[in-house]
Amino acid sequence: MDQQPEPVTYVCGDCGHENTLKSGDVIQCRECGYRILYKKRTRRGLVLFKPLLLLVLGVFAIIGLVQAQDQQECA
Repeated sequence: MDQQPEPVTYVCGDCGHENTLKSGDVIQCRECGYRILYKKRTRRGLVLFKPLLLLVLGVFAIIGLVQAQDQQECA
């Protein structure tokens, strides 16, 4: 039972048309024939970076609160 790899979606570098390609397919836009295709981004990477992003935003929020407190004490 040999599993076939799932098709991957690519975006044409010229017309922006979404092309779904499987292994062995010709790398060419089906709409305009342009041969430069870009792999469409997945949302999987967001899962990895979301905790880090939240941590960084939290740190900046704390820094902002500390600076606001300092300004109020000086006034």
